[in-house]
Amino acid sequence: MNAATPQQQAPSRFTSLLSYAILLGGVATIGVTLYLVVISYSSLPYWDGWTQFDVAARGDSSFSPAWLWQLHNEHRLVIPKLFLGVDLRLFQGRQSFLLASIFVIQLLHLGLLSWSMRVLGGWGGVLWRTGTGLAAFCLFCPAQWQNFIWGFQVCFVLPQLFATLSFLSLLLYWTESNRKPDGPLSSKYLVVSVLAALGASYSLSNGNLLWPLLIVAALYLRLRRTPVLAFVVTGAVSTAFYLYHYVRPPEHADPIASLRTPLAVLKYWAAYFASSWTHHDFHASELIVLAPITIVILVLLPALSYARAFRPFAIQLVLIMLFCAATGLVTAAGRLNFSMGQALSSRYQTVALLFWCCLGLLLLGAAFARPGKSDAFVLAQLCLLLILGRGAVIARYPLRAVRQHAFEQNAIAASLLTGVQDRMTLSFAYPRTDMLLLTVPYMKANRLSVFADRVTATLGKPLESVFPDTRPDDCMGAVESVARIDDLTGPGLRIRGWAWDRKHQQIPEGIVVTTGGIINGLGAAGEWPPRSHETDRGIASDHAGFVAFTPEPPADSAVRLYTILGSHPPAACYFAAP
Repeated sequence: MNAATPQQQAPSRFTSLLSYAILLGGVATIGVTLYLVVISYSSLPYWDGWTQFDVAARGDSSFSPAWLWQLHNEHRLVIPKLFLGVDLRLFQGRQSFLLASIFVIQLLHLGLLSWSMRVLGGWGGVLWRTGTGLAAFCLFCPAQWQNFIWGFQVCFVLPQLFATLSFLSLLLYWTESNRKPDGPLSSKYLVVSVLAALGASYSLSNGNLLWPLLIVAALYLRLRRTPVLAFVVTGAVSTAFYLYHYVRPPEHADPIASLRTPLAVLKYWAAYFASSWTHHDFHASELIVLAPITIVILVLLPALSYARAFRPFAIQLVLIMLFCAATGLVTAAGRLNFSMGQALSSRYQTVALLFWCCLGLLLLGAAFARPGKSDAFVLAQLCLLLILGRGAVIARYPLRAVRQHAFEQNAIAASLLTGVQDRMTLSFAYPRTDMLLLTVPYMKANRLSVFADRVTATLGKPLESVFPDTRPDDCMGAVESVARIDDLTGPGLRIRGWAWDRKHQQIPEGIVVTTGGIINGLGAAGEWPPRSHETDRGIASDHAGFVAFTPEPPADSAVRLYTILGSHPPAACYFAAP
C-alpha cells in the first residue's frame, strides 16, 4: 500500500455517525426489497420462466446437455438453467428456490465487495461502514425490482457476482506475486478467476466481455506469462465454443449495423444508466439524456488518479465499472431497434446500479485518502445520504409495480386453476399462450407450480368445510361486470368488481366463488385502478379491484362471491352475487 492509506485519517464523531446512518440505510434497503419479494410471491412462472415447464412437458430432461446448451435469444444460460432444473425437480417449480437464490446471490455479492474493501483496500471503521452501506443500497435498490420477483432472472444477477469474484481473484493473485516476485506462486487465485469468468460467460452473454478485460488487466499489472496465457487460451476456447452454431435472434438489431448510428447507441446507453434515478419512462431531449455521460466523465477522471496509484481495490472497482459500461453498450447495440423505453427497464438496473456503486466507492476512497481533506469525505457522505433519501422517496413506484405484477400473477393462477382459459389474462404470463396452455396439463398432472398450492384443494368442496368461520359484516364490495369466456375447455365467466376487508382495513387475501354452496371459482384482489367510484367510500387503498373466474353455472344456480379475510384461521365474507 502507498503512504497515504485510508486508515491514517482520524474520523470525527460526525463522520462516524454518518457512516452508521449510511450503513443503516443500506440494511433498510435490503429489508424493503425483501418485503417486495414476499408480497409479490407467486408460485407461477413468469414470461421466459415458462420455457422450463415446456421442455419438461415435451418429455425432455431439464438437465440434458442439449437443453442446457440451447440458445435463449443470444444467451447460453447453462448455469441459470441448472437453477431452473433444481427448482422444477426438487421444489415442484414453485419459484421459491429461484427467488431465494437471487436474494442470496446479491447477498454474496455484497459480502464480496465488503470483504474486498478490507482485503484489497485496507478499509475499516468509518470508511468501511460507509462503503458497505452504499454497496447494500445499490445491490438491493428496489429500482431493479424485476430481477428480485421473477425467478428466471437468476441469469441477470449471476454475471455480476462472477465478474466481481473474477476480478477480486486476479488482484489477490497480483498482490501475492508482488510479495513473492521471484518465488513460486499458488495457482488457486488464478484458477478461481478463470472459473468465475467461465461462470459469467455461461450465465448471460455479457459474461464474455470479461475475457478481454482480464487479459488487458493482466498485462497492465505486468503479471507473469502464465496468467496472461491462461486468460488468452481459456477465453479463446470458451468464446469459440460459445459461438459454435450461434444464431443471432432475428428480432434483435444487428450490433455491427447499430454502430453506424453512434448517437442513437449513445442515447440508449445513457438512458440505460440514467434510469436508476427515475421512476417512469421519460421523454427527454438529447442533451438531458446524454448529460449523465458528461457527469461521469467529469467526476471519474479525477478519481482515476486513485486507481493509478496501484491501490488494488480501486483497480477492482474500475474493472467492474468497465464491465458494466461495456454491458450497457452491447445491450444498446443489440436492442436499438426496440423503443427507448426498454432502456429504462427495471431489469437493466442491476448492471447500472453496480456501475454507480463502484463509482461511489471509488470517490469515497479518493476523498478519504487525501491528507487533511476530511471535508471532502464528509461531503461525500452527505451526498450518499441524499441519494438514500431519494431512493426512499421513489420506492413507492417499484412497490406499485410489484403489487400490479402480483395481482396479474394471482389472476393468471385463478384462470388456470378454475379451467377458465381467459387468453386476455393469460397473455400477461407469456405471449405464446398456445404453448402455455399445452404445458398446463403436464403441470396439473404432476402437481407443479400453482397446482401444488393449498388453494387447489379447496375447489369442489363446500364453503363451510374450508371456511367454517363466515363473517358477513366484515367486508364490502360489488360486482361491476360479468363476461362469458368460451374456450375448448368449456364456457366460463370472468367477473370484475371491487372488494374490501373492512375489519382489517386491507385488500382481501383472495376471492372465492360458490355455486350452490360449492367452491368452484377463484379470484385475485388488488387490481389498480379500482373499477368504480364506489371504492372511494372509506377504503384506504387504490388497489381494491378484483377479477374472478368460475365455470359457467347451470341455469337458476345460486352464485355467490366471498372475500378471504386476513384472519387466523382465514375466514370468508359474502359480499355480492353476479
